[in-house]
Amino acid sequence: MTEIKCGLEIHGYINVENKTKLFCNCSIEEDATPNTNICPICTAMPGSKPMLPNKQAVDKIIAIALMLGCKINKRMLFQRKHYSWPDLPAGFQKTMSGSYSNPVGVNGKFLGIRISDVHLEEDPARWDPVTGNVDYNRSGFPLVEIVTEPDFKSTNELRDWLKALLTTLNYIKAIDKNSGVKADTNISIGPKFSRVEVKNVNSFSNIVKAAEYEVLRQEEEIKEGKEIKQQTRAFDEKHNKTIFMRSKEEAADYMFIPEPDLPAINIDDNYIEKIIKTLPESPDKKIERLAKQYKIKKQDAFVICSDIMLSELFEKTARKINPLLAARWLRFELLRVLNYNKKELSETEINEKHMISLLTLIEENKITETTAQKILEKLAEKPFDINSCVKEHKLMAISGVKELEKICRDVILKNPKVVSDYKKGRKEALHFLIGQVMKATKGKASPKELKQIFTKLIN
Repeated sequence: MTEIKCGLEIHGYINVENKTKLFCNCSIEEDATPNTNICPICTAMPGSKPMLPNKQAVDKIIAIALMLGCKINKRMLFQRKHYSWPDLPAGFQKTMSGSYSNPVGVNGKFLGIRISDVHLEEDPARWDPVTGNVDYNRSGFPLVEIVTEPDFKSTNELRDWLKALLTTLNYIKAIDKNSGVKADTNISIGPKFSRVEVKNVNSFSNIVKAAEYEVLRQEEEIKEGKEIKQQTRAFDEKHNKTIFMRSKEEAADYMFIPEPDLPAINIDDNYIEKIIKTLPESPDKKIERLAKQYKIKKQDAFVICSDIMLSELFEKTARKINPLLAARWLRFELLRVLNYNKKELSETEINEKHMISLLTLIEENKITETTAQKILEKLAEKPFDINSCVKEHKLMAISGVKELEKICRDVILKNPKVVSDYKKGRKEALHFLIGQVMKATKGKASPKELKQIFTKLIN
C-alpha cells in the first residue's frame, strides 16, 4: 500500500458582524457592483496607510485557534508577502505568515492532526484573466489560514477530518458560509516524498478529489520510472484532475519583511480568558456527552451535533421527552422536512416548545406518527400552536378498538384477493390493507394497532 503524506493550508472568509474589511471600513458585501466597496486603503493608493486591524476579525481568529487546540501568541506581527500579480494592488499581501511571523495560534492539534499555525491575512482582489478586469471589492477581506502538518495518511481520513473541521468552525460562526472555503493541498507519496502543491481548490469535496487524483498520478509516474518533481498544480474541476502550473516556489521567493505600517498586536491572559468563556463545547466532546448522558446511539449524536442549533434543540427537548424518541425525530423527521424545504433550522421558527408538544402527543398516543409528520411539515412554513391545531382540525388518533375493527372488517370485505394473498404468506398484502385503513382515516390510526386487529380478524 502506498504511503502518503498530505497537509493542508485552508483559507476561509472570517464571519465578522460589522461586515467591514480587515484594514479599512469598506463593506465586505459579496454581491455589490464591482469596484464600489473600495477606498484608497484597499486599493493601495500612494500615501494611503492601513487602519488598525478589524478587532472582530482578531477576536474571531483567536477563537478559531483555541477551538483547534493552539497555543495563542500574545504578540502577533503582520508581514509583507511580496509577489507581482494583477489582483494585488500594493505588490504585497499583509499576512501573519512568513519568515518573521508571529501567527495567532501555533502547535495545535485537532482530531489527531497537528496544526502548525492559524493566522490572519487580507484577501487579494478578484482578477479575471480572460477579460483582464479587476474587482477590488474583495481586496482586504479578512481571511483565516489554517496550516496543518502533513499528518493525513489517507484520503478517507482527510474527508472525515474536513467534515469535523467545518462543523467546529460553524459552532462559533467563524466562517462565512456563503463564501465557503478553499485550500492549498500538499501531497507526496513514498519513498522520496517530493512535495506537490495543488493550489486554490475551492470546496471540501474538491479538496478530497484533488488529493485522490494526485495520489494516483504520482503512483503512475513512479511505476513508469519517472521522478516526482516539486511543483505547483491546479485542480481542473470539470475533469476531476490536476494540471501543471509551475515549479514550486520557496519561501524566499516572497521576500517577507515585517509590515512597517502596522504595530504588533499585544494581548494578555485576561483577553484570552474572555474569549475562552464565549466558546461553546466542541462538537466531538458534545457527541460523546450526548451519547453517554442521554443513552442515544453515537451515530444519532453525530448527526444531531452537525448543527449547534439542532444539538441545542435536542437537549431542550430531551429534558421533557424520551431522549430516544427526541433523537429519532430530530435526526430523521426534522432533517427530512428541512432538506425538502431547502432550509437550515435557523431559517425556521421551530423551537423546543413545538417539538415537546408534538412528541408529547405521540407519547400519549393522542396523534399518530403520520399525523405528526404532516404537522411538522406545516411547522417548517410558519409557527402555530400544535394542540390547538390538533383540536381544530380533529386530528386526534382513532383509538377505539370497536371503531377500528369496523373499518378493518369493511376493508377485508372489499379486498378478498389481498386477504387470500396474505393467507398464502405474502406479508406485503397486510401492508396494503393497513394502507387502506390509513387512507380511510386520513392517517389517524396507529399502524401497529391495525396490524394486531387485521391479524386477529383474518386468522
